[in-house]
Amino acid sequence: MNNDLESAKKHFEQALNALGNENFFLAECELRQACQLAPDRPSILTNLSAVLVHQQKWTEAIHFCRQLLKIEPNNLEGLINLGVCKLHTNDPDSALIQFNRAIEIDPLSPLGWVNKANVLLEQELFSEARACFDRSLALDPKSEESLIGLGNLHNEQKEYGTALEYFSSVLEINPNNAQAQWNKALSLLRLGSFDKGWRLYEARWNIAGMREHAKHQNIPLWLGNTSLIGKTILIHAEQGFGDAIQMSRYLPMLENEMGAKVIFEVPSPLLELMQSLSPTIELLNSGGTHNQKITKHIDFQCPVMSLPLAFKTELESIPNKTPYLFADIKRRLIWRQRLAELSAAKDPRSGKPLRIGIAWAGSGHYAGKKNLKRDLPYEDVIALIQFFQSESIEFHALQVGTQNHWLATKPKNLFFHQGLLNDFAESAALIVELDLIVSIDTAVGHLAGALGRKTCLLLPDPPDFMSMIDTNKSPWYPSSQFIRQVQCGIWPLDLIANTILAKLGP
Repeated sequence: MNNDLESAKKHFEQALNALGNENFFLAECELRQACQLAPDRPSILTNLSAVLVHQQKWTEAIHFCRQLLKIEPNNLEGLINLGVCKLHTNDPDSALIQFNRAIEIDPLSPLGWVNKANVLLEQELFSEARACFDRSLALDPKSEESLIGLGNLHNEQKEYGTALEYFSSVLEINPNNAQAQWNKALSLLRLGSFDKGWRLYEARWNIAGMREHAKHQNIPLWLGNTSLIGKTILIHAEQGFGDAIQMSRYLPMLENEMGAKVIFEVPSPLLELMQSLSPTIELLNSGGTHNQKITKHIDFQCPVMSLPLAFKTELESIPNKTPYLFADIKRRLIWRQRLAELSAAKDPRSGKPLRIGIAWAGSGHYAGKKNLKRDLPYEDVIALIQFFQSESIEFHALQVGTQNHWLATKPKNLFFHQGLLNDFAESAALIVELDLIVSIDTAVGHLAGALGRKTCLLLPDPPDFMSMIDTNKSPWYPSSQFIRQVQCGIWPLDLIANTILAKLGP
């Protein structure tokens, strides 16, 4: 047993050295070995749970936190780490219980107060969150997490200038705080300050949850400072489908203005759509196994969301000529016939109706967090459609999936196309056969804008950073009009309906 303890101690010390070098993978390996040899040592369990939290391995971290708290029920770090895990696994009520317990044990713990504040902010209890952030700062005036939290709170209340001040104050304390750099980037971009905003946006690769998805690090990064004439560059999609659609506008510019051979790596649902960018752009499936091929002949690589920085894009110089994506003509003709048959089946005596595509529900992720605030509730969808019952107007759902209660309660002039929209090329073919698109801020909205279609883009309050402030016109998509919530969670259905009517006019 003494030999096991001695070996565990060596692994533990090696883990601490790895942590000092920010090698979290090695630290986790060493701590796991130490834990196998000495499974009941609180110091090992505390550090292992913390390393797993840092790497966002929430389920495993919860397991080791609970193991630690069985041995030491009042272990402050164990309670806080468990609360962090619960918050990030969509269980804020349980997270709050853990943080309250931590504060009861040590009311002078800044970490207890700041983490409680983060839960309250997530629940949009702004006054209560502010009080907890202030309490944390009173205990630790240089708490970077508390200052970032207050910046986030002000962003949620659309006080963007004040939010910027908090993020800047963090960077005065620690210029290398990647989270503060990232949050400041989002605030600057939202306010139209693109120059510094896009530069700070690169801090995303130093943030947990994003750095793990960095790709092709063995290939030189291109950010616009090197000639591409005669060179091959790999652009790879990151984040969501909508981001890839929005920034794919730059790829023909790499060919035509920079003289590069372009390879675009995207998820399979985007492959056929992206063929319409240019016949000479090579496409790769990001789910494929082609890494050996890539390393042999690529001169540079660039993540797709870094292209605005590489092209030194300012608000006034956004390349916003649309369409830059196009629907396949054969698919379009199939949809044209399909839509005509649906209309005839509904009322064979009527002429061609006006057709509106509508998307009201996204993936559940918005502005970097898992939530549903951008979605238009189905009850509101029905209410919106009822505005047009007396009109010769059809609504066509652009949702990829369907839910039973949607089908059970759908209005007669709402059509679903379940099972047919199996990739974005198919969605594009349907969209261009419609007269108007009404969409929440999701990939469908980006696709409609990239296709140059008339679009009403519905923005929650507060909106994502790419939607700017104080404008109802998209700087990225000239054919898209913003309709903003005036108050968080309340959609202006009358305004949406009137905007639709205006858009359908001559």
